[in-house]
Amino acid sequence: MNDNLLVKIDDLKHHIESVDISMEAKTTEEWGGADVIIKSILDESIKEWLGEQPIVISFQSTEPRRRAVITKYSKELSWLFYELRNLFSEKIDYISKYDFYGLLAQTAIDYLENNEEAQDAKGLLLEVLNAAKGFCNDESSK
Repeated sequence: MNDNLLVKIDDLKHHIESVDISMEAKTTEEWGGADVIIKSILDESIKEWLGEQPIVISFQSTEPRRRAVITKYSKELSWLFYELRNLFSEKIDYISKYDFYGLLAQTAIDYLENNEEAQDAKGLLLEVLNAAKGFCNDESSK
């Protein structure tokens, strides 16, 4: 299954590189799930949600915390999260989903912070997709 998943990730990469995802993502609902929110604007409700971080004892391998990705590419990034949710549906469970989506969100946050001048949707999506591929490789080595 892992090789098949890697092929699908590579297919998704080629799709991102060759198509204007902004057009495809136009009607995509912004992501919310697994302690991750993707929005175009940081509003009070998101600030409150982030500020009320619960203490979590978990089997997660990443830091259990809430993450909000605020970007003008929220629709495109949400589109990718939905695509990856479908690809990884058999690989992630009720615990690992927090690691998976937390990793993707943190990758997006880091990309946005480190590339303020040269941000584009394609670069963001490819960086997050690369993190998903890394997650796939990490999980297969366990």
